[in-house]
Amino acid sequence: MGVLQRFERRLEGMVGLAFARIFKGKVHPAEIAKALQREADEQRSVLGEGRVLAPNVYIVTLGRTDFEHLGQWSDQLADELADMVAEHIDDEGYQVFDKVTVRLERDPDLPTGVFEVSSQVADPARPASREDVAVAAPPVNGHPPLPPLPPLRGRVATDTGKQGPSFTGRAGSRPGVTHVLVVDGPGTRHELTTGRNVIGRGTEADIRLPDTGVSRKHVDVVLDGGTATVEDLGSTNGTLVNGRRVSRQALVDGDVIRIGHSVLVYRQDGQ
Repeated sequence: MGVLQRFERRLEGMVGLAFARIFKGKVHPAEIAKALQREADEQRSVLGEGRVLAPNVYIVTLGRTDFEHLGQWSDQLADELADMVAEHIDDEGYQVFDKVTVRLERDPDLPTGVFEVSSQVADPARPASREDVAVAAPPVNGHPPLPPLPPLRGRVATDTGKQGPSFTGRAGSRPGVTHVLVVDGPGTRHELTTGRNVIGRGTEADIRLPDTGVSRKHVDVVLDGGTATVEDLGSTNGTLVNGRRVSRQALVDGDVIRIGHSVLVYRQDGQ
């Protein structure tokens, strides 16, 4: 079971209800989790002797509605997200200066369903903030101290188009891998076939979603050579992958696709 799947299991136990009912039209914790993983990957720094340093402080900024909606679970959710990032960092062989922490903040200017992620390498002796900090250098996993490093500014993970190209990780798949889209809430699984897999509300769609916010032919997921690529088909409400509006993007295991009020998770089973 992967890091994101373990997080989702813990999240299910925490909220106790179907995600689709709770997070309909709002920021989904699975989107935040995937964006935090990507942030750790994109903002890592390659140091001497083959060591890779990842940020240890992550800030998730939410609009007023989303912040209030998640408020009832904010402390526990932040802890679960931090544990998830720490597991990802450990799995990837990255190093950190201090314990991984995640903090949720509010920005009234952000619309509902949009969030931002930033990160930094923080000095454990000083409180974390958005301001630049000089990083003290304690030993990292037994290695000698490193020279001071500046904070790593996080990239934006929203549908506003502010973020640069997303980290694509290990694209593609090994033989025997099954590519699946899981519809959040009912948990319906749709195995992707080679070529086009149109998702929409209309009868012409390969995967039909009874969602008034979804266009008749909303998005296409093309499976070619072991790589799945999502492509918006000129939909009315757009397509978000991990909280960011996209027109076309290759998918990696665990990516969260949001169209209308529906959330789908891309899985590579058997990998």
